Amino acid sequence: MTFTSGEPGHARAGDDPVAGTRRFPGRSDMPWVALTAFAVIGAALGYLAKAPCRFGGAWLYGGQYEYACYSDVFPLYYRDGLDEGVVPYLDREIEYPVLTGGLMHLLGRAVAWLPGQTERAYAYFDATALVMAGCMAAVVLCTGYLAGRGSLLPGPVERPFDRRAALLAGGFTALVPAAMLAAYINWDLLAVALLMGGLTAYARGRQWAGGALIGLATAAKFYPFLVFGPLFVLVVRAWWRKEPGPAVGDLLRPLGGAVAAWAAVNVPVLLAAPDGWATFFRFSSERGADWGSAYYLLGSFGLFDSADTELVNTTGTLSLVAACALVAALGVFARRRPPLEQLVFLVVAAFLVTNKVWSPQFVLWLLPLAALAWPRRLPAWTGVAAFGLWQIAEVGYFFGIWQHLLHHSLAAEGVAGGLPIEGYAVVSVARSLTVVTVGALVVVDNLRGGESTT
Repeated sequence: MTFTSGEPGHARAGDDPVAGTRRFPGRSDMPWVALTAFAVIGAALGYLAKAPCRFGGAWLYGGQYEYACYSDVFPLYYRDGLDEGVVPYLDREIEYPVLTGGLMHLLGRAVAWLPGQTERAYAYFDATALVMAGCMAAVVLCTGYLAGRGSLLPGPVERPFDRRAALLAGGFTALVPAAMLAAYINWDLLAVALLMGGLTAYARGRQWAGGALIGLATAAKFYPFLVFGPLFVLVVRAWWRKEPGPAVGDLLRPLGGAVAAWAAVNVPVLLAAPDGWATFFRFSSERGADWGSAYYLLGSFGLFDSADTELVNTTGTLSLVAACALVAALGVFARRRPPLEQLVFLVVAAFLVTNKVWSPQFVLWLLPLAALAWPRRLPAWTGVAAFGLWQIAEVGYFFGIWQHLLHHSLAAEGVAGGLPIEGYAVVSVARSLTVVTVGALVVVDNLRGGESTT
């Protein structure tokens, strides 16, 4: 069993091993209909998971934690003045990057014609869910294509396009419970869709366009920019070891496209509202240890001074740098060149494990990358076991965080209930350990001898 394989390469004598001739899947190769159906089913089930809040009134009377149907979309419609036509950054500071803030504003204007405030708020959530469903479809299609192709790097590949791998990867991305439960908590799927679109364009040899999409993804969430680290490592490996691989231009072209696209949407806001534009960066720096992070747990048990923001920032930064250094060492010194998709997964996973906030919807960042990083040389049961345990832990954390927040809400009223810190620590540690386990499996897969099982 595997999620990744490849497509036929038609390299000729003299073809560049990275940027050479390639054939892309035609209509008969790529399972467009099935992957789209997976995305529609996942998006619909995700919407139904919000039914107690969307149709049962839990957002209005405060039952969103009890019914695990919380979403940032509904309360921020009021908090950020979107119900009053407030323009983010210009009229009010918000803590999101500009592309996310722009989408929030556009969707707010799209429902402004409705008569009642509550009716507009519900319609705002529906409109957001519709856009996020479209983003999920894009994620599933791109993930399926890349899994069937078998590589993120442009150029010829060794195997025919694998429909089965495409279906498995797309189905995993759309239909695991964690994807459906987290789909509409926030606007994360916008960044995920842009990133996966960028990786797809890059794999197809459209390096400037791929970089531009990654730059736009970074303008929606920061994490997509991390992909350039593993690409840089593979460029260094190819240069240092004198072996086929991505060249300097294969890094600089997408990087240039990313910087240009990011600047195109950020600079106008920076010039028009410098303080509003800087809010995201200021908020990210000044916020303390938050839900999901190791620092929050350690601070709750008196094992770490989580109230010291500078200490939290320094610890998180150094931990991430150390983890990325290990990933870089794997990329450069492994006997075989590690696939770019596996290195990207490891870096993003390291970013989450060491970060000072790990929201439940961040699982959406990992799902498509994990599908592409599926182990190639280990027995199938090891991947099934590790990925299965990880997904069970993600579902456990999803329900655990809302019960923990319910515990805090009830405690403020002097009432017992919800999940206290001891129980929350169990589900939080389980999530962290299972993500680390999947990452360790990917590392072992790169260090293992023998041929690929794909």
